[in-house]
This record gives sequence, C-alpha cells and structure tokens, in this order.
Amino acid sequence: MKKVKYKMGKLGKYQFMKNDKMMRLFLPDTRKATLPNIQIMLRSYRSVYLKPDEGTGGHGIYKINKGKNNFILRTGSNSRIFSSLHALYTSIQSVLVRGKYIVQEGIELLKHNHRPFDIRVMVQKNKKGALDVTGIIGRQAKRNKIVTNFHSGGTPLPIDTLLQSHLSDKSRKQYIQRIERLGKAASTVLGKSYRNKRAFGVDIAIDHQMNPWVLEINTQPDMSIFNTLKNKTMYNRIQRYAKNKKAASDHR
Repeated sequence: MKKVKYKMGKLGKYQFMKNDKMMRLFLPDTRKATLPNIQIMLRSYRSVYLKPDEGTGGHGIYKINKGKNNFILRTGSNSRIFSSLHALYTSIQSVLVRGKYIVQEGIELLKHNHRPFDIRVMVQKNKKGALDVTGIIGRQAKRNKIVTNFHSGGTPLPIDTLLQSHLSDKSRKQYIQRIERLGKAASTVLGKSYRNKRAFGVDIAIDHQMNPWVLEINTQPDMSIFNTLKNKTMYNRIQRYAKNKKAASDHR
C-alpha cells in the first residue's frame, strides 16, 4: 500500500474543517501570522494566540493581549509590554517567519481554582474501522502559564473534577457527553483527509459561556497523559485500541 504523507499543519486542518458547516461553528478564527492578520484579529478579539503551524507540546506559543494603550506579549510565564503592535511584532518577527506561525482567536478558558484548563478527547478506530471515543481528560495550566500542555507543566485531571464548580452533577454528565460527541464529530471530519490514521487527540476549550471550541486536532496524540490518572480504565482501553490491527475496511 502506498505510504501517505501528511503535510497539513494547524492552518491546513482549520481550512479543511471549515468546509464542514457544523464544524465551522466550533472553530476559533485562525489565519497565517502576518502583521496585517494580527492587526485585523485584535480589532475583533481581546486576545490572540500565536502558535507554530506544526509544533506540538505547547512549545513556542505566544499570547497577545490588547491593553488600553498598549499590547502585552506573554510566553511561558513571562510578560512584556509594548506601546505598539508594530513594535511587538518586530520583536518576534524572525521567530514567526522561521517557524511558520498561525494566529488564532483567543478563547478565554474556563478556570478551576483560578487556573485555566482545556480538554483532550481521545478518539480511536475500533477493529471495524469505526471511530470510538476512548478517553477524555482535563489539562489545567500551571500557575501563570498560558498553555495547559502536560509537557509544559500542565496538570492532568479528571474532567468531572474540573467542571464541578461550574455544573451540577446531572448537567455535568450531559455536558461531558456533549464534549465527547464533539470530539468524535471533529475526528470524523478530519478523518476524511487522514484516512490511514487510527487515533485523533482533539483539544477542546470551554469559554465562560460554556461554549466548546475545537482548538486543534493531533493526528499523533500522546497517550501517556491518560496514565497519570489514578483510575486506569481509560488508559487501558486506549492501549487496547492502539494494539488493534488495521482493519480490512481501512484498506479501501
């Protein structure tokens, strides 16, 4: 079977998924990180994120917040203030050009104990080649950090724990099911382009109105994060699916 090369970065995946009418409602505005695009987006949004188009693990991510008379650039746990967007852009222009960056609408993440979090939904193909949700986990940012990624100091926690201060027991269960359905739907759409991939890691943000947003979909998701939970049920299921041999239906 001919080996397929996947070349879509974050921008390519966004543009591909935006063609789906339903999925379009859950995608934050994403563009190439040029100065004009950043200017346009900061007119519409209070903050934007700058991300490497093909980076993973939360490395090399910047956040720009629009102040009253200035712009704040955050990376890691550091902040710098600039009097103009042009000055800010000039300070990181070489990094943006070299790393092929994207600019993404900033979603103000829901918080638990004053620390923002997002969600990773693991979706994998079963023996018949159909997609199943095999895991869901929350990732809480380290204090004063702008990213939630496990490898950047984020804390993996059960999603039920993170939502306790926001939803009642019954509502929480229904909401988690909604997030799982969104993760599966997003994987189904992107899977039309990544037909040979057997696992998708869908990163979902929740804003303060409890609206979910699909930030990114990993086609080579890290499964080890699920092993950090005391309850190993999800991790064991994920490992079981990972060992599934490629189904004949996948060779179509």
